[in-house]
Amino acid sequence: MRSPLAALRQIQRSPRKRWAATLGAALVGLGLAGVHWLGLVAGGALVGCCWPSLRSALVAGLGFGVVAVLGFLVQMVLAGSLAGVLGMGVLTAVAVATPLVAGPFGALARGLLPE
Repeated sequence: MRSPLAALRQIQRSPRKRWAATLGAALVGLGLAGVHWLGLVAGGALVGCCWPSLRSALVAGLGFGVVAVLGFLVQMVLAGSLAGVLGMGVLTAVAVATPLVAGPFGALARGLLPE
């Protein structure tokens, strides 16, 4: 039986498996973020662990944050409240900045794993 780190390394080395794992991790992270904002950090960590280096993990964490912001904006458009949300100023800036910081912050967990 393989160790979890060996399985993770195999996923990190295969582009097809890496992208599939990244997509799955992003979906889990977005689901967690729908429950609590710390899900953004957890999602960034899950997405980051799919990548072979810390630098690429940070980029993937930022990408996860961008997807979370886009999901938020789509929700506001579908609810018909985007204009009201954008008019809230600083609160909107916090709602946009949080995923963009939390995703890469969570992706720093990749640095805890051996190369």
